[in-house]
Amino acid sequence: MTEEETQQLRKEETRRAVRRHLVERPAMAQLPRTIRRSLTREIQGITDDEVTDACIFLESLRQVEKLTEHLGATKYYRATATGTLAHERDN
Repeated sequence: MTEEETQQLRKEETRRAVRRHLVERPAMAQLPRTIRRSLTREIQGITDDEVTDACIFLESLRQVEKLTEHLGATKYYRATATGTLAHERDN
């Protein structure tokens, strides 16, 4: 397997894990670093940047929604109905 293929597999694994994490916690939007802390045991060496990139990608698919703090630029993410369905169907 090439380095590029390995990187792509890690991105896909991270996206699925982030989506699952958010779907399993539908009552709250979360910071990327909070998501990363939860996924550290599952994905060794995962970074905040990888989680943020996964959130941005999932947002483009409308599976995740970004919320911004009223008084600042802090970004929180939560799963959408589309993301929940995708998770349940494992798409």
